[in-house]
Amino acid sequence: MGPVDEVDGPTEKFTPPTGKHILIMPCGSAGQGCVNEAEEEKRVAESLGWTVDMIDGKLDPTVWNQTVKQAVASGIDGIVAVSADPNLFGDAMESVAAKDVPFVLTQQTPGDDDVEGVDTYIAPDPKVGGADVAEWITADSGGKAHVLLLDVPGFTNVQQRTAAIAEKLDSDCGDCVVYKADITAATMGTSLAPLVTTQLQQHPDINYIWGSDDCCVSFMQQGIQQAGKTGSVKLMSMTGYPQQMTQIKTGEMAFELASPTPYSAWLAIDSLARLMAGQPAEKFWVLPQRIWTAENIGAAPEEAFEQGWDIEFDYQSMFRELWGTK
Repeated sequence: MGPVDEVDGPTEKFTPPTGKHILIMPCGSAGQGCVNEAEEEKRVAESLGWTVDMIDGKLDPTVWNQTVKQAVASGIDGIVAVSADPNLFGDAMESVAAKDVPFVLTQQTPGDDDVEGVDTYIAPDPKVGGADVAEWITADSGGKAHVLLLDVPGFTNVQQRTAAIAEKLDSDCGDCVVYKADITAATMGTSLAPLVTTQLQQHPDINYIWGSDDCCVSFMQQGIQQAGKTGSVKLMSMTGYPQQMTQIKTGEMAFELASPTPYSAWLAIDSLARLMAGQPAEKFWVLPQRIWTAENIGAAPEEAFEQGWDIEFDYQSMFRELWGTK
């Protein structure tokens, strides 16, 4: 819950290549965190003199597959994908690996059974974050929470985090009760609110709801309202959108597990630049996280309510110094 004063990141100076043509693919426009990060990546990449194609992944693995295959076939110099499980890309990743196209994936952690082709992963540790969520629920409820966990099959990080919450509550909170329901990302706009309403009607004892991402929050709130439970259910989510930071401040939400998508964007472009320059690149960079509740929201800078939460030191200058562009 305290300020982030150090990060996992590069320290070796190098000269980024110029004149590169890259693809940036956010998971889908419905995920505002994906879009915000992709837009920052585009801005940083263009500042290095690169040409950027930014294509909406539409939360559809078929689109991910087609987009990446077409980019590889066109001779693209590098790819950044935001929050898209590589195992759902189909044969696109075979093309990436065969042509050795530099590929950076953010908001996903590496798995033992991942397909080949991803050079660098950038994400918060979902198991650590999940354990922190469960610890807060246990303390806040006095060990008597009835929790609905919303999971999203097909998004590995989300599933790992949800599993970590459930496991920690099971081991440390003997009187807690956990319910779980799955969300379909592509139909979230029409299916999530009714799902939440139904869960609250079937399990009226639920007093905490964990959402997988801030893009879910408005639908979760609609579902709570339709069930007549406004004010009696504590809403929790993650990413750190400005709307959710504001709702922590106003009391409409109880808990936010924030992750710095702007820093992730700069780290992604740095990693891709190193790969395209033939420099050594880290396989997995772990992003920091910060918990926000009513207890510490007063310490949040004003920018967090306007642009979303970001880490508290000048990493932009750090990267420019590493690149020799300061």
